[in-house]
Amino acid sequence: MTDCDQCGLCCLNYSGTSWARTTDLLRWHDLGRKDILKFVSMVDLEGKRVTGDRLSREELGRIERINGWIDPVTGRELSPCPFLSAEPDGRYRCTIHPVKPETCRRFQHEDWAIFVAYRDIFREYREIDG
Repeated sequence: MTDCDQCGLCCLNYSGTSWARTTDLLRWHDLGRKDILKFVSMVDLEGKRVTGDRLSREELGRIERINGWIDPVTGRELSPCPFLSAEPDGRYRCTIHPVKPETCRRFQHEDWAIFVAYRDIFREYREIDG
């Protein structure tokens, strides 16, 4: 496994719905992390779109589908993750690192050399555009 250099590339460019699992929802519930759950858009068994902070542990365990991050005020989808913080030194920090989703914890790019090349291109683009 390679050490993270906090380039943000994985979080900035990842999209999809496989980032969180029911086990993440239950862990956040058990830790009292409604501050995270309110950003999670999901579909319950009745087909209604809901946020995780409004559900009981039992209801979270029966979620039909996790859609992604949303703004709890506007309901708009968020990308990248709302818990990714751009730091003044150009690095990125996960503000929920100790409790981040299991998918994020296990992230390992299959071909690290290609990932690093894309990361370097991304950095150059940010410097030019930035």
